[in-house]
Amino acid sequence: MKNVLSAAQVRAAENKAKQNGVGETFLRFSASLAVADIIAEHVKGKSENSIAVFCGSGGNGCDGLLAALRLHTLGHKVTAYTVFDISKYDAETLAYVKSGGLKVEPASSYDGNANIIADAVFGIGLNKQIEGEVAELINKLNAQKNAFKIALDVPSGLNCDSGEVMGVCFKADETVTFSCYKPGMLFGNGRNMCGKIIVKDVFATESDMHVYEDGDFPAYVRDNTAHKGTAGKVYIIGGCGSMVGAPIMAGAAAHTAYLNGAGTVTVCVPSVHRAAMSARATMSIMKFMPDTPDGFIKFDKKELDEIVRNASAICIGMGMGANPELKNMVKYICDNYDKAVVIDADAINAIKGDYGFIKSAKAKVILTPHVGEFKRLTGLEGTVENAKAIAAELNAVLVLKSATTIITDGKEVRINIAGTPAMAKGGMGDMLSGCITALTCAYSPIDAATVACYRNGLGAERAVSSYAQMMLTASDVLNFADYKE
Repeated sequence: MKNVLSAAQVRAAENKAKQNGVGETFLRFSASLAVADIIAEHVKGKSENSIAVFCGSGGNGCDGLLAALRLHTLGHKVTAYTVFDISKYDAETLAYVKSGGLKVEPASSYDGNANIIADAVFGIGLNKQIEGEVAELINKLNAQKNAFKIALDVPSGLNCDSGEVMGVCFKADETVTFSCYKPGMLFGNGRNMCGKIIVKDVFATESDMHVYEDGDFPAYVRDNTAHKGTAGKVYIIGGCGSMVGAPIMAGAAAHTAYLNGAGTVTVCVPSVHRAAMSARATMSIMKFMPDTPDGFIKFDKKELDEIVRNASAICIGMGMGANPELKNMVKYICDNYDKAVVIDADAINAIKGDYGFIKSAKAKVILTPHVGEFKRLTGLEGTVENAKAIAAELNAVLVLKSATTIITDGKEVRINIAGTPAMAKGGMGDMLSGCITALTCAYSPIDAATVACYRNGLGAERAVSSYAQMMLTASDVLNFADYKE
């Protein structure tokens, strides 16, 4: 996993490293070498490679100058371009790189012919709008479509805390960031501006916010004596009469649960769908719930008690519509069940503005709203701070879904960036909920949510390479989500 730090936290970490005897020169050389080596990989084996490194007058610019010198000593054709008046630059760094034979020219002399463009104009300290000649330069670089673009630490023009574009922003194909992710890379316009993000360790960091990656969880291996009864009995409650596709999605979520380790999966749908689901059910067990003439599942204590008694994990909400009894069903399960409950979709809408009962729930609650549902539920914007506060208030795990998904138990924050814009399609959330529910049979609630988000995102990334982006469906993701813990 990699830490996520704000600009202020990064500066504190740098200062701590210096207090521990790590000199600024060492930090600069470490950062510049990391960038230079990545750029060198991009041009390896290519007959033509012209590298242009655009350097500001601050620390990020010094890193750029030193990276350019490293590339020069490796034999690459590289020019460092100064964006500001030369008098504003660190004289010692300029003298050092020039003594090594690096070509340093003003940015105004750039002819637009480089194959690789490296942006080292502004770093994490940018706090004002970019205007004038610098804005014109960044627009000129962005317009150069034939060049591969790399940003050092953060793309120039991106607020590293908020993800706001400060007037104009360098649009990178790849960003090499130092020691940690910055929040602005993950939210706002950051995902559009950073391209692929590579974190290179330069100094030690500490944070309660992390991006989880492949290999961050130990493999879950069943005991040799395991059988389907001990592997986990998952119950998925969903569907209503007016949404014919909803129980099918519940069934798809059941399939996801099987693929993620559940021993048995029981899909609980309204009786009105008996014929439709009997024809479609394959691996899952069907439980047809008492329903109203409108096809809504009724609150039935006897039926719910059976589910509570037998389930290893429960998911409720998908496709249940505006069921007037749904809130009471959710409350009853939370109050009378002591294992994991995933509250999803319509179940979230059912408890909007009245979710305080979760604080004292007997169950281990996992809420899975997307940002719109979160606002309806709480009246708050879907920020890291708000998500963490609500999770802490409710003593629950919150999975706040968006292009960047926030997973928190109120103590730590985990960020999932695995995935693709092709996932912006109905059914993806249903699959995720089935995955989370099954994984709670093997992991803690927050670990189950983290693994599920990563696994589904990785599956989508793999799937989209075989499908046109607009053609990808939720079920396609399952064929590629063979994540190895």
